Amino acid sequence: MKVGTDGVLLGAWTPVDLQPAKILDAGTGTGLVALMLAQRTRNAMIDAVEIDDAACVDARINFEASPWNDRLNLYHASLQDFAENSASSYDLIVSNPPFFSGSMKNECSRKATARHDVSLTAEDLLEGVNKLLSVDGVFSLILPVYDYESFRLKAACSGMYEQKRLMVHPNPGKPAKRVLSVWTRKQVNLPIIESLDVEESRHKYTPGFKNIVSGFYLAF
Repeated sequence: MKVGTDGVLLGAWTPVDLQPAKILDAGTGTGLVALMLAQRTRNAMIDAVEIDDAACVDARINFEASPWNDRLNLYHASLQDFAENSASSYDLIVSNPPFFSGSMKNECSRKATARHDVSLTAEDLLEGVNKLLSVDGVFSLILPVYDYESFRLKAACSGMYEQKRLMVHPNPGKPAKRVLSVWTRKQVNLPIIESLDVEESRHKYTPGFKNIVSGFYLAF
């Protein structure tokens, strides 16, 4: 499960301007987004939940090797079990959730768990967020465009309001492939909608993309 653009964008774009005290990374994988949020915040305590055995081993190694290991806690559990048993509430919850719910499952069971909603459906995710998010908290996630509209309707029905949306296009003129969105319980009339082109041409990244992720790529 190598570092991908989805996770990097989520970790770099998610708003932390209010300096949340407690953060949850729901489905941390090998810990990428949790580590990025630790870098972007001063004192936030960050809990990371992951169901996959091997990913947990990697995340633990990555957390312990980081400069922020005293602020990172890893829980080997499903989000459903964690939400059921946790007494914590979080100012910020982030998730790069399993998706591709309508596509063919990957033959590798680990990748299927990570990439499809076999272990965490949209309903499960929203239920967990509603249990764990503080009253004034923020929920941020990334989804494929074709899963976004269904999720948006389910989130709205669960009492969430979309604050902000970023449509991510691979190249100028190409349709968006991913949607980053921020949700809260506070009523919002209309979300702020922006767009981002990742590349101008193959391996030539746009100034907008560089501006978002420059703190995490040595080449930028």
